Amino acid sequence: MTITTPDAGPAVDVELDILRYGLTEVAREMLDSLMRSAFSPVCRDILDCTSAIHMRTDDGWETVALWEGCMQHAFTAPHIANFVMDDWDVDSMQPGDVIFVNDPWRGTIHQSDVNLLRPVFVDGRVEFLLHSTSHLVDLGGAIPGGFSNGTQTHFEEQLKLPPTLLYANDVPVRPLFNFILENNRVPQLVLGDLRALHGCLVVGERQLQALIARGGLDKVRAAGRYAIDATEASMRRGIASIPDGDYTAEDFLDEDGVTDEPIPVNVTVKVRGDSMEIDFSGSGRQPLGNCGTAWCEASRCIEAVKLMVDPSTPVNSGTLRPIETLLPSGSVVQVLPPSSCSNHADIGARGINVVTQALSQAMDEAFACDTGTAVVVSLGGIDTRPGHEGTPWGAFALAGGGWGGTWKDDGVSFCVIPIGNCRTSVQEHVEIESPLVIVQHEMVIDTAGAGEFRGGLGSVYSIFAESDTMVTITADRVRLGAPGSNGGGAGSPAFGWYIENFDLAEHGDPLDLHGAEPLFGMFDEQGRPDPNNGEFGRGARYQTGKFSGLILKAGDALRFVIGGGGGWGDPLERVPAKVLQDVRSGLVSPEFAADAHGVVIANGDIDAAATTARRAQLAAEREQGRWSVPVANPRNWNL
Repeated sequence: MTITTPDAGPAVDVELDILRYGLTEVAREMLDSLMRSAFSPVCRDILDCTSAIHMRTDDGWETVALWEGCMQHAFTAPHIANFVMDDWDVDSMQPGDVIFVNDPWRGTIHQSDVNLLRPVFVDGRVEFLLHSTSHLVDLGGAIPGGFSNGTQTHFEEQLKLPPTLLYANDVPVRPLFNFILENNRVPQLVLGDLRALHGCLVVGERQLQALIARGGLDKVRAAGRYAIDATEASMRRGIASIPDGDYTAEDFLDEDGVTDEPIPVNVTVKVRGDSMEIDFSGSGRQPLGNCGTAWCEASRCIEAVKLMVDPSTPVNSGTLRPIETLLPSGSVVQVLPPSSCSNHADIGARGINVVTQALSQAMDEAFACDTGTAVVVSLGGIDTRPGHEGTPWGAFALAGGGWGGTWKDDGVSFCVIPIGNCRTSVQEHVEIESPLVIVQHEMVIDTAGAGEFRGGLGSVYSIFAESDTMVTITADRVRLGAPGSNGGGAGSPAFGWYIENFDLAEHGDPLDLHGAEPLFGMFDEQGRPDPNNGEFGRGARYQTGKFSGLILKAGDALRFVIGGGGGWGDPLERVPAKVLQDVRSGLVSPEFAADAHGVVIANGDIDAAATTARRAQLAAEREQGRWSVPVANPRNWNL
């Protein structure tokens, strides 16, 4: 049965449509199984994981369905399958074999992201590969957690393995398990997660074989091709809506954690009809520090295009077909071995930001940049709590910032950046399983970039330690926040503090800096955060937002303020009633409302005459070059 759609899209084959969603349902059940059986909070709670189904074709392995917990894995999975199977003899595979790989030069994002692939046989031939991936809490190396800030080579990082057999006929390959677990700080968590990654593949094979039994192999394969073709057609329609042209943009990483040099990320997006080329030529050299990536930017940056032109269709190999990506070898977006690339998060975010900025020049329906940093906090140590004495533990925190304002509405507040689009930790689980207490996690006033549609707000994240804890911080956008678009202002950058003898009654206000030692950020001479006129690192312990080896002593706390998204459109055009609503909701202060939006609030309401005069004054000063939209920053820090 075929239905012809009224638009320019392809005809809908109902039977194939049902079967393609059946494939997606198999991937969803795989991810549900993985999440519910995983031991570590990274996979179980944060959902830094994804499941996928790859189909064998004459053109290689193509991804026909997936279900993402973490968005970036959805875009990198097709490359990983093909890299692995280029190394592996498919004809030597047996039912129940599972291949392990975590090599960034074979498509994985960094060495902490492990990938398991399992063949599915039909009538004695491998027809599909099932794929599960997740970040593991630890894989050895000098620095716990996987973000090895300060290192310069992958030899100093976690274990790195080429495609290697982890299960043979569903029997664990004991030497490999022993090797992984004996080079690990938290083997109990890693063993549980590896078993979950394997178990979800078993679930997936059972469900996929049942689907093939019901629909027949030929029909299921046809549904896979149909799914890819439908997504490709939808992406091409979206790209075709962009005027032909070359659109360029430049953004920066603050530095690489080893030197203090900013790293440019340049892009030229070329649109021709329904095809696109994303060219990173002109981007900075391969950094000394660990913030470059090997292969994953070839597809991860396409997330920006997907969000802007085709946000509603499933992701599969068809998503990637209309787009070619050029990555200069030896640059920050394609480092050469033996470079370290454990901090993939900031360059990944910047790649999406810079493509967003380029396309915003061409499209009316666009949006500003998100926060641009996940502020990944990796924590670990030995538990000293009664009943837990001597237990090794590990945890992660993704505090969440804001997404950029759009052409029609304010940005989303208090969420993880789009490359992950996953969850933050479940605080109750953190406090049960780790000697940590999450004492603050809430939105922060005046952190969103100003605009006709403001950015989403950033957050404060404060962690209290009950045992001595080793901490790694991975943060960018600590000098200047997420840029605005179409005349909008930048969001707040990120800041960090160390607070000795933390007492919630005394230190509960995130804007009260009494007893707080600056770790990183832009500060004025008095120690007040000031991204507009301050100096980076003034009075701070670190001259970077990327560092390892911080010891958080029992009884002390860390506090981070993560910036918001950039604003979209002229903030002097924002509807005054919306500004008033933000002020009444505690999202914007009256001072920032007047400084950035030209809206004067008096006695809890808008002073219409003063607002008209203030906006006219700011517009005139902007015309004379004496005013620009201020970078978002709380106005009421208490020293």
